[in-house]
Amino acid sequence: MLNENKKCGRILIVLLLSIIFALALQLRIQYVNKTIVNIPVRADARQYLVYAYNLFNGTFSKDIPNNSEILHPDSFRSPGYPLFIVLVYSLGGDTKTVVYAQAVLSALAVLITFGIGIQFLPLWGAFFASVLVAISPHLISMTSYVLTETLFSFTLLLSIFLFIFAEKKHSKLLFMGSGLLFGYTYLINQTAIVIPFLFVFLILFRSSRRKIFLSKTLLFITIFSLFPVGWVLRNNISLSPDAPKGIDRAVQTLSHGAYPGFVYKNPDMKYMPYKEDPMQPAFGGSFYSFSKIFLERFKERPFRYVIWYLFEKPYYLWSWNTLQSQVGGNTGRGRGDVYIYSVKTSLYLTSPGADLSRKFMKLLQPVILVLALAGVFFVYRKYRYGKNNFELYDWRVFLVIFYYTIFYTIFAPWPRYSVPLRPELYLFALWTFNNGIDHIKKKQFKGQ
Repeated sequence: MLNENKKCGRILIVLLLSIIFALALQLRIQYVNKTIVNIPVRADARQYLVYAYNLFNGTFSKDIPNNSEILHPDSFRSPGYPLFIVLVYSLGGDTKTVVYAQAVLSALAVLITFGIGIQFLPLWGAFFASVLVAISPHLISMTSYVLTETLFSFTLLLSIFLFIFAEKKHSKLLFMGSGLLFGYTYLINQTAIVIPFLFVFLILFRSSRRKIFLSKTLLFITIFSLFPVGWVLRNNISLSPDAPKGIDRAVQTLSHGAYPGFVYKNPDMKYMPYKEDPMQPAFGGSFYSFSKIFLERFKERPFRYVIWYLFEKPYYLWSWNTLQSQVGGNTGRGRGDVYIYSVKTSLYLTSPGADLSRKFMKLLQPVILVLALAGVFFVYRKYRYGKNNFELYDWRVFLVIFYYTIFYTIFAPWPRYSVPLRPELYLFALWTFNNGIDHIKKKQFKGQ
């Protein structure tokens, strides 16, 4: 009888997950079908398509192809996303196929979220996190753009999932798979380079079984390190000294985030202050010039800069509106709403049901952020009073959220950058909620 109940329970879980996945996929496919993006191939998207075209023809370069000119290799952007586009094109697809492929990957994130959540959340919590990922308007709208965020969100989440199961099963093969996937994730977004080291440090620092994991985590780090080391070697060997490099983009991003309130002088240029700053070419040109100009400006308004970096930038990073997009001005939805590039129309403008889910998520957003912030308290309690336990699966999610909040607070806190981290944010917020309930129950039990 007990085995039959377990079997029925598993069937019910699979059925519910299938329904949530189907909902997620339907929303994303419908969104792609119903949404018209104004000038979809522009800015970053245009660069990625150029990179993909050149890569398909043998050179990783952002130079626009011209029969009379030689392409110059560079490393201004990472190769992971162009590789994905090349794969889709090689299989007979086109730009529209890339977007549909992203819709599928984004829907699959629902299942991965549940797989991670069930390791440290009650069943209801894992399901609710999956539902939030399924109906998240930011994750849905992102699938319609030829940008890295959807692919990065999927591979990062899957990398975390594989690492957790490698740790749980003590599987060398899964550690190798996670190392490979983390390596590819790095090639999509190089900011991920720190996360594998944080995960390994957590095992070796907090685990009572660190000796068991030492060889496996060493193998994991070795496999992962092949990707950044290989990329650096390629750049040092193949590129000319004056070729555009990723470090150039990093300095630009650093400078773009160094304007308090996203304003230089003219409030009408808010969110694009770098366009009116006469010192921007030098400010975003090198770390030396950036440091010199930044220190001069900091000395003029130290208190304003402290408030900007400690409070305002983290707030902007996790805020609802995407800020830079002009869409929403005539709909009463705020600047940008959930869109990166402006749209003529979208599923949320034509479907009352879809828009209801958007409104629900917007109402829930402050609650999720407050829970995530409160979660730091429970992480501290677990560290301070918890056992020397190696099964710290919830800490994986916390480390990702904490690391990226710090990282983008230092650089530019565009809300677009936090979109790929929504699954981790929902998982961590629900972990906090569950811990809060347990904490209250224990206090009530002691009081009786």
